[in-house]
Amino acid sequence: MKKKLHIVLIWTLISLVLQFGAYTFINYKIQKVLQPQPAGSETISQQPKVTIPGSGLTNIQVSHDLNYLAYLENGTLKIFSLKKKKIIFEKPPSLFENDKTMGTLAYQWLPDRCTLIYFYAQKDLKQSGKLQNTELYSLELPSSDKDFVPDNRFNQIITNFPAGGKIEELVISTSTNLMYFTVKYGKIERLMEINVMKKVRTLNKWEETIDKMAASDHYGTLYIDSRLGSSQSIIAFESGMRKLISRNPYDKVLGIRTGKVYIGEVKNDELVKLKTIVDRSRLTDNPSLKTEWTGSIPFKDVHSLIGAKGQMIAYDNKTAYIVTAGQLKRVPMHGEENYISDDGAELIQLSSDGTSTFLDLQSLTP
Repeated sequence: MKKKLHIVLIWTLISLVLQFGAYTFINYKIQKVLQPQPAGSETISQQPKVTIPGSGLTNIQVSHDLNYLAYLENGTLKIFSLKKKKIIFEKPPSLFENDKTMGTLAYQWLPDRCTLIYFYAQKDLKQSGKLQNTELYSLELPSSDKDFVPDNRFNQIITNFPAGGKIEELVISTSTNLMYFTVKYGKIERLMEINVMKKVRTLNKWEETIDKMAASDHYGTLYIDSRLGSSQSIIAFESGMRKLISRNPYDKVLGIRTGKVYIGEVKNDELVKLKTIVDRSRLTDNPSLKTEWTGSIPFKDVHSLIGAKGQMIAYDNKTAYIVTAGQLKRVPMHGEENYISDDGAELIQLSSDGTSTFLDLQSLTP
């Protein structure tokens, strides 16, 4: 009797261990689906070197997981799979148009998934009195290696988009489903917002221009470098209300990460001070700015971003200047063209050879 009881207890224990293991495995898989990689985390490439057919590529953007590359070639939007090493999507301008204001106007990867948001303009063939239709699309791509057809979804027509307008900047707050973009046509510039209900409105004042902007992914608050007449300042839009963040004409918005809004003080084309305020849901006018770093970084004709770890990165085509926790380091870059991924983790180096472009992804290590 004792022997039988002992056997039953052993098999019961084995059954529990197997069930726990199965539960743990299934739970892990479910969590990977329900909780994708956060937008603030870094991704390191596993497919560093590829050859892309084509040359003269512009507006290079890599997806958050480093699986896809978006770029323009002769006015055609193309998506290149870095894993499959081939072009998987193309969106050329209409065959009936040679106007450079038509076709793909702007695009941006979402920071937490393989989805590209892009604006596309074409002439209004219905002759409804409009000169063009400006359409908003979302191109969804899976994060797997399986064969697939990209899901190119039409979202809406931007009815009050000015004909011939050029999109200068585009920022997206994914958690609040808010999208902001600036459109310039002639000497006029519009700051426009699309909300979750697909309603479009203009935010800026008449004759107000915007140099740079950044959106809070947590709260949807938009921060802009505002120029109105001879006045320059940093303004925040919170639930439609304007808040004055800084009157200092030398202060510039750099980006938002790790719960902070980063502001740079730029004098004589040099970044001389890095400041922050807390990214919060309720703002007050003239908040106190905290100085994070002082020094000197060349800031003429440079790209700048805030990386996933809160590092400020400013770079031209030869050198990246990286400020992390108050310390400045310089990283030389050797490609013919050099870009840095939005999370600040990857250096994207391009070189051309006839009709091909060579791409090399390397970890950006200060």
